[in-house]
Amino acid sequence: MAPSKASPPHRPETIIHRERKRQKTLAAKADQAPPPSPKETRTRTALCLLKGFTSWTDCPVPLNLVLVREHYGDGHQDLWALMTTADATNPAQPKADYGLRATIEERHRLLKCFYDLSDFHSRSLNVITAQVVFILLSYTLRQWQLWRLRQEAELAGKTRQLLQRRLDLHRQYVVIYHQHAYAQLPLVTFTREVLELAPEARAKALAQIRKLEQSFLTPLENLRAPP
Repeated sequence: MAPSKASPPHRPETIIHRERKRQKTLAAKADQAPPPSPKETRTRTALCLLKGFTSWTDCPVPLNLVLVREHYGDGHQDLWALMTTADATNPAQPKADYGLRATIEERHRLLKCFYDLSDFHSRSLNVITAQVVFILLSYTLRQWQLWRLRQEAELAGKTRQLLQRRLDLHRQYVVIYHQHAYAQLPLVTFTREVLELAPEARAKALAQIRKLEQSFLTPLENLRAPP
């Protein structure tokens, strides 16, 4: 079992306790899971690097080929190859780079579908270039922030719209005025305060809320003075 990462210092103790409990449950389920099938268990991988292929007449650039043979527990083998123009000396490096393909494709999907990278509103090349550059900059800075705060696992795969909806809760406030003072409470905090009131006080608050609701739903009259 891989060692657990240290929790960020700003994380509340309740969240840390919940995460430890979740990891313990996942470890218990992993111990109870049946062993993987020998057909799907890779026992070893053999690599061979062949450099300087020029037999492809339509491609004048020399090509390097990495032959891969993967052995599995039931005895069968998978044979495949990678072709690259990179001048690699370690045959494992091109294979490791190819392993990043799924992650790169997922990042491209997020950028195009949820970060408006391809939603251009202008035909000007300068405006399109600026849009692409600033979106990529903001995305890169956000990923760096997640890495610094160790929140990659928590927010991975979350779209911008989902994060914005979660943040909108912090921008909805209820302002309570009394004489010459006022209090500004987030909507969720105000709701909790109302639910924690004594029954008599909660009944009075409910009556006031009903009056406000009725006044909000009443159509406004034409307040302009007649000509």
